[in-house]
Amino acid sequence: MSPRTVDRTARRSQLVAAATEVFGEKGVSGATVADIVRAAGVAQGTFYLHFESKDDVIVAVVADVADRLLAGMSLASTAPGTSAVERMRQLGSGFAALSQDPALADMAEFIHRPENQRLHDRFAEQLLPRLIPLLERLIEDGVAEGSFRVPNTRAAAWFILGGLHGVELAHTPMAEVPAALAEASRLALRVLGNEEA
Repeated sequence: MSPRTVDRTARRSQLVAAATEVFGEKGVSGATVADIVRAAGVAQGTFYLHFESKDDVIVAVVADVADRLLAGMSLASTAPGTSAVERMRQLGSGFAALSQDPALADMAEFIHRPENQRLHDRFAEQLLPRLIPLLERLIEDGVAEGSFRVPNTRAAAWFILGGLHGVELAHTPMAEVPAALAEASRLALRVLGNEEA
């Protein structure tokens, strides 16, 4: 990678970090591009070298959150010595913890507004293709250890994600999300053939 590429990548990361901070302080709706560049300590033109609009930086911030979420999920889904059942529960509680993060609450509320469906869809397009293999691998492990009984692990992974997505589609209030995800996780374990759930 050339120094120019590294510098460009670092500058983009700086802008994403600044946007995350500003969104946490002012809320997504209240934040402006001027606020973001001020927090990053760069000129407004620099912002537009990396992003076309505020919507683009919102997607980048959400993608950064998704990267952190996926890294945590990857660790949880492959944790040695932990049963597939427990790892499935950890995934649900990881989503629940994320939903309760005050710095992300405004971002989550903003991206789930009906008028922001396009932003939400862009985020989902980035997240789902990366999430399915993690969940499928976890289900395969559960089948191998005898905790889960499903004939098609990929279909089961899609079905489980659909159920978790249902919590979002039902417009579940943020305060109720942890309990809803815990119940969705319990139901997912039953669907996977785990009788203890």
